[in-house]
Amino acid sequence: MLIFVAIFTLIPYLTSLVTSWLGHLSKIILVNNLGNNSQLIVGGVGVIIHELGHAIFAYLFGHKVTNVQLLNLNYRQSGSLGSVDHKWNDRNVYQMLGNFFIGLAPYYMCSLALYLLQRFLLKAQFSFSTLIQSLNVNKSVSISVIFDSVLDNMKSSFANASWWMILVYVLLTIMIASTGYDLSKNDFITVNKGILPWVVVLLVLGSILYLLNLRTVVMTGAIYFVAFSILFMFHAIISIVLAMVVIKILGFI
Repeated sequence: MLIFVAIFTLIPYLTSLVTSWLGHLSKIILVNNLGNNSQLIVGGVGVIIHELGHAIFAYLFGHKVTNVQLLNLNYRQSGSLGSVDHKWNDRNVYQMLGNFFIGLAPYYMCSLALYLLQRFLLKAQFSFSTLIQSLNVNKSVSISVIFDSVLDNMKSSFANASWWMILVYVLLTIMIASTGYDLSKNDFITVNKGILPWVVVLLVLGSILYLLNLRTVVMTGAIYFVAFSILFMFHAIISIVLAMVVIKILGFI
């Protein structure tokens, strides 16, 4: 039960925390090399996807969204590139636990956007056969196998695309990854407000699955969840690092 709760609480939190730290560093590099307005010109797409993530999940969890600003052109006055204001009922467990997902939403939205770019722009044919085989045979997986799976998929994506598609993909990746993954302090405050109700829901769900004697199925699913969560995190990190390298080059030029 404790492992079940820990996996589905800590893994999303920690993977988002790692990518957010790197995403914040990327935004600093962007500003230092290309100026403050580059946050809008270069990173505007990332900001929009970031705020859309908050807004979409706020609506999904029944929050009352009072204001949505996907991109604030006058960010110097307010200090915010974008914002989503929402209210919820403290007596509604569903709305309360929604805060956990609303705060982390930009991480998953940016990852989804990059996946869709690879899938439809580069015509990528993703294969996780090595990863799945390792999971099925060993009931475990190493970090190196996950990392190799990410690299193999990225290599195959570029191999199937024309040079102009690759160029567009790289440009869009930079525009998304340079700002989109940076979760603010307020974002994590929102996440923290939803942790307790989310843990309660997991305890109830875990108890039901335990009584139904589905422990093996649950733990197998948990192992898959951990593996693919780390895989998504690696992909996000590679995208952010790519953005930082290109921004540094542009800064020198």
